[in-house]
Amino acid sequence: MLDTLTLRAQPVASTLDASYSAFILSRQAMRCTPKTLEHYSYTLGAFTDWLKGQGVQDVAGITANHIRAYLVSLQHRGLKDTTQHAHARGIRVWLNWLEAEGDLDVSPMKRVAMPRLEARVPAPFSPEEVRRLLGACERKTAIGARDYALALVLLDTGLRLAECASLQVGDIDPRTGLATVMGKGQKMRQAVVGARARGAILRMLGFRREVKNGDPLWFTQDLRSRLTAEGLRLAIVRLGHKARVTPCGPHRFRRTFALWCLRDGMDLHSLRLLMGHSDLTVLTRYLALAGEDLERAHAAHSPADRLLERG
Repeated sequence: MLDTLTLRAQPVASTLDASYSAFILSRQAMRCTPKTLEHYSYTLGAFTDWLKGQGVQDVAGITANHIRAYLVSLQHRGLKDTTQHAHARGIRVWLNWLEAEGDLDVSPMKRVAMPRLEARVPAPFSPEEVRRLLGACERKTAIGARDYALALVLLDTGLRLAECASLQVGDIDPRTGLATVMGKGQKMRQAVVGARARGAILRMLGFRREVKNGDPLWFTQDLRSRLTAEGLRLAIVRLGHKARVTPCGPHRFRRTFALWCLRDGMDLHSLRLLMGHSDLTVLTRYLALAGEDLERAHAAHSPADRLLERG
């Protein structure tokens, strides 16, 4: 009798496919964003397919060495370090969930080190590059005026791609520039659009005959349909090619916003709120400023040089 009870107390191992499907269902129930669900589908789908090729049929058979071998296989495929890290994050979340659900005693990922990310200094646009991007916009046309306003809004707000694409007419207060946007994780947050960017938006909207609150702010060639997030990204990429500024994408505008704000003296707490980060962890990357910033900072605060000047 004791042996029977002991057996029933043990976690029940599920098949890989069933465990994967149950996890995705749990993320859907949590109302994860489509982008997050796509991330899990991509990373875990690839991992479970690889495991089956190794003869692993259920989660109880997953070992730390399996995970390490899979991560090494990603290296051999030449994937970027950020992509390898993304795969490892997906695997970690899944296996930790299986542990919490009782399908695993302990997640084997706890014995696996995360792939190391190369230290990078985010490269912002230079002021000259921004002037070239704005100068490449044919502002006398509807699409040119749209691209000009789009570039200024991205530069002035640091909005994420999806946040910017979701903007509607009326979302931005024409007097204060305050805007409420749907942020990451379906969380509402506030952003601020400066006077110059607001003026560019008004000029852009002047090309449209009928505009009412709730209409999409960014439009396609027909001046009516909403510009999707992918369409917005492609518009910025095309603008970059036209201005001979590469790489050029919405996230580089976001990096530029962060670094330029820091250069101008904005405190990290205010920058965190404006960029929609839950904590300061991500923003610490931007403190590793480019060489020109270090040189300028040292020139302004060099103890020896400033001491000698006063002497």
